[in-house]
Parts: sequence; C-alpha cells; structure tokens
Amino acid sequence: MTIEELKAGVPKHTRNLISQNVVDVFNNLQGEHGEEFAEHYKQNFVSMSTVMKGGSFAVKDYLLAVKYVAFKLLENSDIDSYMMTFPDRYARLLVLHMDYGDETAIRSDKISPYVAAYKKNALVVKVLEQSLVPSRILNAPMFQQALNIQMSIAMSSRSDQVRSQAAESVMKYTMSPEVQKIELEVGVKGQDEILALRTEMHRLASQQQTTIESGTNTSLEIAEQRLLFEIDEHDSIEGEVE
Repeated sequence: MTIEELKAGVPKHTRNLISQNVVDVFNNLQGEHGEEFAEHYKQNFVSMSTVMKGGSFAVKDYLLAVKYVAFKLLENSDIDSYMMTFPDRYARLLVLHMDYGDETAIRSDKISPYVAAYKKNALVVKVLEQSLVPSRILNAPMFQQALNIQMSIAMSSRSDQVRSQAAESVMKYTMSPEVQKIELEVGVKGQDEILALRTEMHRLASQQQTTIESGTNTSLEIAEQRLLFEIDEHDSIEGEVE
C-alpha cells in the first residue's frame, strides 16, 4: 500500500495523519496479522481519529493505541493485546524477570502492572471511549419492547387513567427530537424575556420613586403615564404603569 492509496481510502479529516510511517504500519500489520486484521485496524484508525483533532498526541502513540484497542475489540485479554502491540517490550520484560519464575508468573506479577498503567494512559482511554457503543443504541431493542408494552396497555386497559398514562408515555418517548428542541428553546427564551422585563420594571420603579422624592413628578403624574414596550423592530405594545 502506498501513501496515495491509503489517503484515498480514508475520510478527508484523517488524511493529514497519513505519512510513510503510517503506511508502513498498515503494511506490516497485513504481513504479521493478515489482511482481515489490517482492515479491522484501518476502520478503527478512521473511526477513532477524532481524538487527534486537538493535536495533543503524537501520531506514533495514536497508532499504537489504536492497535491495542483493535486487539481488545477482537476479545483478546488486556495482557495479550499489550503483548501483540509491544512484542519487543514484552520480550524484554520476560528476559528481565526470567529468574522470577515461568512466563505465567512473570505475566501475572511483573508485566500486568505495565499493562494496567498503559490502559490508564490518557490517549488509550480516549481511544477506548470511541469504541464504546452508546447505551441508547445498545439497548434499542429493549426500548422498542417497552414502547410496545405501553402501547398495548394504552389500547387494551379498562382504566381510562391507565390508558391515558400509557399513551402519554409513548408520546413522550417517541416525540421528534426537532420538536423537543423547539419546545426547549421556546421555554428558555420565554423565561429570559420575562426576567429581562421584570428587571427593567424594577429599574423603572426605582427611577420613578426618585423623581417623586425630588419633586420632579407627582405620584398622580406617574400613575397616569403610559409605557411603550418594544417587542421587535416592527411591533410594540402600550401599557399603563401600576
């Protein structure tokens, strides 16, 4: 695989990550683990690339983190995924602790701490987060079953109250996201406008109290005043001061 071939096979936002070193990684993976794993790695490389947008991590470290997570997603253990991601490092640790016991003991007591530390690495954590399936997607079948049950109750219950509650539940959880967004925006904007009007009225009342105390206006004159509230650039309403 060449740089041009790899760039042509990934989205535009990922192409700036592609270098000859990246291409070498893909080619080596295909030779060491087969074409299927190389394709699996490529998919993860692309789908998890959002963690690189901030520019906080080195591409080399990202490649290794994706490789580790790719092995884990194929249901390999943490330590086996670490071993296949860092074969030279794993071999050095075995040699370093060869007097400790057999490989099983060395893996359990000497290499496992390195694996645990790597899993907590900020980049690895972010890449792992990208691989998690959102709960709403994972539990979609159960959500649909619950809706079916609620709808069945709404259609068959003898109690008007129970039917009404079940129907309201179905409507609540099947409402279009666009409708929910509009309702939320209207509610928030309305509250903001009321708060702004209340603040302005308090300010005006304080100002009028000052004019009465200074003798500039009488309380009768203030009571007979009319206010003009601006609604937008085209409309306005009048109101009496109380």
